[in-house]
Amino acid sequence: MGRRKVRLELITNDSVRKTTFRKRKGGLLKKASELKTLCGVDACALIYTASDAEPHVWPSPDEAHQVLERFQSLPSKKQGKHMLNHEDYRPKDVSMLELKLENGVKRNRDLEIELLLMDHLSGKNVVESMKDDDMKMLYESVDDKIKNLTLQMDNLKASAKVEEDAHSVVPAS
Repeated sequence: MGRRKVRLELITNDSVRKTTFRKRKGGLLKKASELKTLCGVDACALIYTASDAEPHVWPSPDEAHQVLERFQSLPSKKQGKHMLNHEDYRPKDVSMLELKLENGVKRNRDLEIELLLMDHLSGKNVVESMKDDDMKMLYESVDDKIKNLTLQMDNLKASAKVEEDAHSVVPAS
């Protein structure tokens, strides 16, 4: 059985919130430990809470200090290379989704035109019920298909001519 989806919002009940924090903090520290052990990387975790005066430092303050010093000694370009905040991530995400939407709309429109074309070729009288925009799109689609077919025919003729010329050359004896 899978986990149910958790809504990400502040837990209003104090005792439930503290219990959830304790469990999730333990899980986070376990993940950091696994990451360090399994992947052989330096890792540390600093967890600040409003209730504690001192932050929780994993694995130890000295080791965490060494990891942070190593990070801070990197050039600023390398420090921020893989960091993303919501302001940086959202525009990329939105633009990618807009591109997908645009491609989907175009593909949908192309399929509608194909369907209209097929209906017309099968004898249905769809031209009379079409709007001017749809008619224009249909004509453009037919023109594009004719251009593509003409290009394919020209390519076939050219390759046939090259093949014919290759066979007609008689080797000198």
